[in-house]
Amino acid sequence: MFVQRYDKKIITRCSDKDTSFPIEVLNQWDVTDWEIIGGNFSFFPDDISILKNLKKLSLVSTKVSNLPKDIFLLPKLKYLSLKNNRIQTLPDLDSESFIETLILGHNFLPNKTLERFLGRFPELYNLDLGHNIIDEIPESIFELKNLKRLNLESNRLKTIPLKLKEKLDLVHLSIDNNQFSHTEKLLIEKHFHIKF
Repeated sequence: MFVQRYDKKIITRCSDKDTSFPIEVLNQWDVTDWEIIGGNFSFFPDDISILKNLKKLSLVSTKVSNLPKDIFLLPKLKYLSLKNNRIQTLPDLDSESFIETLILGHNFLPNKTLERFLGRFPELYNLDLGHNIIDEIPESIFELKNLKRLNLESNRLKTIPLKLKEKLDLVHLSIDNNQFSHTEKLLIEKHFHIKF
């Protein structure tokens, strides 16, 4: 494991030999930006709540499959990337999150898990759900009134409801590599001005 610190930013690079979460970083309570790359651990500690100044957290390409709800409820956290992990479920949040950018791409998330989860992010601006196993757009996405960027590429979607255009003021929508029929593609091109 290789840990670098630049002022209030920490980069932790792990190899497949690193089977334990780098828990020692939790002692550095003043950190605002923490990037964890790689590793062969599936456990993520509940103690993350001690990092009350954390504004940006990236947990990329680990073997993590379950997450404590405290990650999503850190008071200053605005950016959370959980890309390329093994996440299949998400915690039930008992209060709202202040996260503005949430990257959950390249995991194993179904729409049922997201349905219960997404309604807790009133400030969410950028949502990446690409490369998961979503076969229907979760209704809770329509509650995200501040959402401007949505990535749903490489899932199992067969349709895109017009409600997506009516309810949200998106400036960017990625939906390539889904299971749209030719007819559905024509409808999407017409209503969403997206070319396949």
